[in-house]
Amino acid sequence: MSISPPYLTCHELHASYDSKVLFENLSFAVHPGERWGIIGPNGAGKSTLFKMIKGDLKPDKGSISLRNNTRIAFIDQKISIVEELSVLDVLKNALPFEYDSEAQMKQIEFEIEKHNQLANTNLNLVYDPQWQEILSELNERLSNVPGTPTENIILSALKLGQLEDFSRNQFKNLSGGQQKKVQIICALLKNPQLIFLDEPTNHLDVQTVEWLEEFLLKIVENGFSLLGLKTPGQDLEAVSFVIISHDRALLDTLVNKILEIEDGEARQFEGNYEAYTEKKLDIMAINEKECAKMANTMRRELEWLRSGTKARTTKQTARIARAHSLDKNLQNKQRKLNTNKNTELGFQPKISSFARDKDDNIVAKHLNLGDQELIAIKNASISHPGKSNFFLFKNLNLVLKPKSRIAILGHNGSGKSTLLNLIYNKTSPIQGEIKYHELAKPSYFDQKRYQLSLDDTVREVISHKGDQVFFDGKYIHIMSYLEKFLFSKYDANRKIIDLSGGEQARLLLAKLMLEQGNVLILDEPTNDLDIPTLQVLEKNLLEFKGAVIFTSHDRYFMQRVSTSVIAYTGSNQEQSFWQIYADLNQALEQVNAQQSLEKGNKDKIPNKKEESSSDIQQNNKKKLSFKHQKEFEALEQRISQLETIINKHTEDLNRIYSENLSYEKTKEISDKIEYFQKELESCYEKWGEFI
Repeated sequence: MSISPPYLTCHELHASYDSKVLFENLSFAVHPGERWGIIGPNGAGKSTLFKMIKGDLKPDKGSISLRNNTRIAFIDQKISIVEELSVLDVLKNALPFEYDSEAQMKQIEFEIEKHNQLANTNLNLVYDPQWQEILSELNERLSNVPGTPTENIILSALKLGQLEDFSRNQFKNLSGGQQKKVQIICALLKNPQLIFLDEPTNHLDVQTVEWLEEFLLKIVENGFSLLGLKTPGQDLEAVSFVIISHDRALLDTLVNKILEIEDGEARQFEGNYEAYTEKKLDIMAINEKECAKMANTMRRELEWLRSGTKARTTKQTARIARAHSLDKNLQNKQRKLNTNKNTELGFQPKISSFARDKDDNIVAKHLNLGDQELIAIKNASISHPGKSNFFLFKNLNLVLKPKSRIAILGHNGSGKSTLLNLIYNKTSPIQGEIKYHELAKPSYFDQKRYQLSLDDTVREVISHKGDQVFFDGKYIHIMSYLEKFLFSKYDANRKIIDLSGGEQARLLLAKLMLEQGNVLILDEPTNDLDIPTLQVLEKNLLEFKGAVIFTSHDRYFMQRVSTSVIAYTGSNQEQSFWQIYADLNQALEQVNAQQSLEKGNKDKIPNKKEESSSDIQQNNKKKLSFKHQKEFEALEQRISQLETIINKHTEDLNRIYSENLSYEKTKEISDKIEYFQKELESCYEKWGEFI
């Protein structure tokens, strides 16, 4: 079986930034059907590699070649689209001429008009066979414009992007997730064979990340026929993509090859992220053994060199050279093994009160966190910041206790950040109350990073006064502390405006650790963090003895860290609806099922306002036999019963969570909800067959 030539070939690329080597001898090739994930710490050179492939940067050494006529698309982190245009116009402008039948027809019509104008100036031309032949060819081209009609392509794009209801909206008025969808679809309207995506999930909500994952899988499986992009003689080679991402769930689902850039080296791995993790562990174990073996050899060589042997033969001279080479190799291996690649986190919650000692001095008294309610939200109603008559949360009950870690799941704009801000700023809701333990000490991670002044330096963020910070019960030098977060002495005086997103996130975590709060309020802490830092953050939150409430688009992170999930399930004209679930998988299943039901019901509503529900039911009766009519009525009755049962169990589950009862009890109720939800879905499917 012959292998198709690669779309892209990178050969022995070298890249450096200032005096730092990003990577050396980087070589890889992307063949049709391959799905590459590029991973590595922040600053390793991943985006630099993309810029080289795009042509914005030149490598220090090496070569990059694309196969002739390969169609490529780049989806950058930054979105560059004219904000005043409507979604419809943005998509139309993105469609290449070769697929735009409407533009092709206009072009041919223009040529026909121009050809006819020749006859207007010279009437005898209409009798000229050559003139007639050209006109006939133009008319034949007009009637046989190839490809799918432009309108159908745009409608398919809107449907795949779930943007039908927003087609007339200006791009600037879309949410961040919707804008990202438009950007991705615009790139893919070019019918590329090779797609490059640079951190596409950053700052997206979980639902949009899931859409992206599903959308890319559809493209891989079906090609761009999904968008109606067909050209005569088009090759059937599979689509390939290369994606830079720290989203481990996305990498695990989508990619079949991984390129890791780390410590100036590039390594290739077959398989998805799970396969990479297994092989990476094997390599780490081998490196440790090799380092130990090389050290033993070095000791033997060193003993010989120090033995004072007088006769230096050619053979012995070669042995000395070998010993020096071993020494250099050993130092390099040890340097890489000892390199501090990960941020050092250590959240240390404290709940303290003050008392007088025997000498009548006021001293801090540290208490055990125990099982106290640090923050309790009771029947709270929170209005939309811009719509006072709309409630983001209605009668919300939530309790934050030590070792509870609550994730908030909802699309961008659903109210997640509003709730976190309300808790941190101790703002009173419109209705209900939020009670704080007298010793509760919240610490807040702000996703927009307003806590960082752009004109401040790294050093000033951590300590405006002096060179010492108090951490872990003692004073340490500010640079020793910053090194825990991978900041060097050269970074200390850099301004915040000059830091990357990942560096800003690490700095906020460093600031947060110094506060030693016992309630961590984290708004998208995973944005811009590389995988090693994410792993360290997960470990520390799992060991954290205080309470955590957080939002994140990283499904792996949410699933691993959370002990429960509060999820947005929909809204009406007056309020949003939220439910509490035992874990992320259950939350996503229920939310997706609920949305599917709502969409199904919406599609089934007749577009005749004059028809009442009784009229519709009466029309159904006329179409059904007596037997089927009885089945239909029984089905409607069962649907009503199931909806009542599910609502009752959901109320019970919310009460159990607010009272912080046992996991077994929550699991029992959650399983019941899942059981009845599946029956309800089945009933709705059968009900639809009667309509």
